[in-house]
Order: sequence, then structure tokens, then C-alpha cells
Amino acid sequence: MPSRTGVRRNYRIASIAVLALIAGCSTPAKKAPPTPPPPVVPTIKPLPPMGAVEEMSIPEVGDDGEYLTPNRGVTANTALWHVRMALNVAALSCHGVHEPARIQYNQILHVHEAALREANAAVDRNYLAAYGTGGLKARELLNTVVYNFFALPPVTKSFCPVAIEVGAKILAMPSSQLLAYAPEALTALEKPFQDFYQAYADYLRRLAEWQSRFGGTVTVVVSPTPLPPPPMAPREVTPGFTPNGAPMTPPSAMMPGAPVRVEVPTFPLTPMRETFVPVK
Repeated sequence: MPSRTGVRRNYRIASIAVLALIAGCSTPAKKAPPTPPPPVVPTIKPLPPMGAVEEMSIPEVGDDGEYLTPNRGVTANTALWHVRMALNVAALSCHGVHEPARIQYNQILHVHEAALREANAAVDRNYLAAYGTGGLKARELLNTVVYNFFALPPVTKSFCPVAIEVGAKILAMPSSQLLAYAPEALTALEKPFQDFYQAYADYLRRLAEWQSRFGGTVTVVVSPTPLPPPPMAPREVTPGFTPNGAPMTPPSAMMPGAPVRVEVPTFPLTPMRETFVPVK
């Protein structure tokens, strides 16, 4: 018969074994998953498109959804003259792989000389009817606006290929079709600028959103004031028009500095003269 001491020892061993068995069968408590890090919020300030400057003013949008430009509402003859000015800008601005713009422009002046001369005379009549002896000043003003419009530096890269495409079409068609094609050509030449204005407006929207989120640590830039609507070309008049039946010298034939009796719109612009590029 076991002694009392042996019984106690066996009891303790049995108790330890039972506790070990229970501990081995129990499921350890699961730890809570770590809290995920907060999402990374981009804080890079939006930049103007196509390398444009900040705080640049762009035109307002017209009722047709297009940005107001000096090419809006023009007659066919004026459209052809604006196309000519646009291609002249391309001849001066497009270099390297876009060198054909210069070659095409000089060829166009030669091949379509008569059609361009007729368009010029028609535009003269329009300004004469609208401004009288002030026609020369009014036409030079709009020419400056048109040249500056097509010479906008950020758009040159996307404008040059379009100018070459339009120039090739003009060289491939007879002069009799030039006037009918002019509005379509002008729309094509203007599209890169319409696209740029739209991209810049989107940049201003994204910039305003970025400023609203991080304005506490950055300087808030106020959106630029829209450009004033550019002047519009006058309407078309019939050949042989003379105000009050009195013959007048067309604006393009007037001497610079001739008296101007009619008030015409003025803008703080630097005159930009047309340059003819000689064929090399």
C-alpha cells in the first residue's frame, strides 16, 4: 500500500500533466492586424501646359463654346488673308523638321499670287466701308492681333505640323478653290490654339483645387483676368463700293501717317510687321 507521501507526489504530477494538456489544447488569442498607413496624397503643384508661363491670361469662351479669337466671324476673303498671315508666322517660327513651312509659304505666294491679291483688295474694301480713312489703322491693328495670336510660343510645336498640312493642301489646289477652302483652313490652323486654351483652363481648375487643399502652406495665386475680346474684322462689301459715291484710296495703298478721322479700337500691343522670307 503506497504511503501518504507517495500519493501526494503522484497527485501533483497528475495535476501538472492535466494543466499542460489543457494549455496545449487552448487556441492562442489572435492579435489585431496593424493599422494601414494613410494613403499618399500627391502634393505636387500643377504646372502650366506646354511650358506656358504661370498667371497667363486666356480669352473668354463665346456662345458657341469656342474661345474668342481675332479669327471669329470673318468673311471668306478675310479668312484667306488670316490663313496667309498664319502661314507667314509658321515660315518664321517653324524650323528643323518643320522647315517645309517656310518653303511652302514662298511657293504659295508665287502660285496663288492673283487670288491673294484679290483677297487683299476685298479686305481693303471692307475696312474702307467700316472705317473710312481710318481703315489703314484699323486693319494694321487687327493684323497685329492676328500675328501675335499665331505666334504664341507654347503652341508653336503643335501649330507647325498643322501649318505644313494646310500649306500642302493649298499648293495642291487650283487658285479658284482657294477662297472656298479658306474658312476650313483657318479653323484647322486655329485648332492648336483652341486646344491650348482648353488645356490652360483645365490647368487653372486643377491649380485652384490644389490651392484649396494645401492653401495653408502655399501662396494662393489668383486666376488671371481673361483677355478682352479681340477686334473683329468688318463685314464683306461688294466690289466697287465707294462711301457716298466718292472714290477713296484703299487702306493698303495709303501712306503711313495719313490723317485718320475715324476712331478705331486700340489695344496695348507691340506692332508686328509681316516679313517675307526669300526662297533659298
